[in-house]
Amino acid sequence: MATLHIEPTVPLLTPAASLTGSRREFCVELLGDGAARIFVRAVEEGSHKATELKRGVLFCRLDPRFADLASCIEAIRFDLDRLVDTARRVRPEQENLFCAVSYDRAAWESVQSAIDQWVRRRYDPVHEVVSRQSHLGGQRGDVL
Repeated sequence: MATLHIEPTVPLLTPAASLTGSRREFCVELLGDGAARIFVRAVEEGSHKATELKRGVLFCRLDPRFADLASCIEAIRFDLDRLVDTARRVRPEQENLFCAVSYDRAAWESVQSAIDQWVRRRYDPVHEVVSRQSHLGGQRGDVL
């Protein structure tokens, strides 16, 4: 099982900042030897893949509603473990000047997909009705 070093702070993103192009990114810094650092960062403009790969960081843009990093990681832990377990730090060479890490791209795509599914499930109106029903002692919730 992979060792995940999780930075639990999720930076706030105001609506005004969102309108000016700021966003948050879910990041996995692949440290090698079955270890990774997981964090969320706020950026004013999108990160550049080649620059981040030099540092061994994979990232994906987060939905603005994302707020609970711990629950997300718990839900996608299998996919994260698979990604981290397949990652290896490499020395940049002629064939891969922009990459300090090799990893299973399908595993990274699974992580990205799992994050997207987790956010959508979390804010799906159908789930909202179910949670209202549980608070109403069995009464039906209204769908708006």
